Amino acid sequence: MTTEDIKNVLKNLNSCQEWSLMLLRFRKRNSEYVCNTHNIVVTTKNALIDFVSDLSKTYTDNHGKIDSYQTVQPYDGSAEGTLIYQIAVTDALVSEAYNKILLAINNPDVGGNPLEFNANTYVLRGNVVIDGDNKEITLFTIINPFRTLKHAWSWTGEAFKSVPGKLLALRSHVDVLLYDGCLYFFNMNGEKLFDMERAYKQICDKKIDEVLDAQLVNDEDCFRQYASSGFNPRKFVSYNKNRVDKLKSDKAFHDLVVKKFGVTCDSNGAFDSTDKNNVNRLVKFICGKGMIDPTDEKPVEVDGSRAWG
Repeated sequence: MTTEDIKNVLKNLNSCQEWSLMLLRFRKRNSEYVCNTHNIVVTTKNALIDFVSDLSKTYTDNHGKIDSYQTVQPYDGSAEGTLIYQIAVTDALVSEAYNKILLAINNPDVGGNPLEFNANTYVLRGNVVIDGDNKEITLFTIINPFRTLKHAWSWTGEAFKSVPGKLLALRSHVDVLLYDGCLYFFNMNGEKLFDMERAYKQICDKKIDEVLDAQLVNDEDCFRQYASSGFNPRKFVSYNKNRVDKLKSDKAFHDLVVKKFGVTCDSNGAFDSTDKNNVNRLVKFICGKGMIDPTDEKPVEVDGSRAWG
């Protein structure tokens, strides 16, 4: 998918004449990710259709929101505001939370007062015609849609009257698009929705085991402690096993990394993992977050490494 493909999808939102709207609440309960949903019924004719039409224009008109994005990129743990991140719903980073959200959407709470639901997201779903085919679209906006307007009055035809209670007010933005088996993050709110911090840590632990199996460091406990702290877990999303394998098998490459990236070694040639800064440098390198600036041959931290286009 490209930004133009996503723009085409959003342009065709108008082809759906029946949208469903529901509230979603996700949270941690005893360290476990849980979520549930509540259907919302809007009786005003065409209200949701009109809203989605305006939403579509906000993103796809000239100088619309989609134009602010440079490209669509596979999710790699970076957080660049000009990129839309794509990730399959089967990816280990999101699959567990996605399946729970899907189950909740397909089994919404029955009854109860939606104003007491404590939603932190609302969800729009519909079937949209894309290139002649019906495709299910799901739009997630991660915000409580209820608002209380203080000192607000509406015109009754004869006078102004106070607006009581809470109002359902949908926003003109989308955080996550679900389309054709993939999630598209327009910002990083999707990381919270799909409980990705938990997944980062699980993936980080597995990749740390791989590094330790390669016997590259001199203190396994220190390496595990430092490599799994701070922002390092999300760096392991872009972990490059080829770099680890080459560090182990190619001494010339190993020595070049030591020289270029300032990763120090002990007398036996193992990377010194008792030094936190040293571990951070090594993590950046094996996760594609460290590169050499060609202008001065000095190491620099980067968001990620991608093929030159």
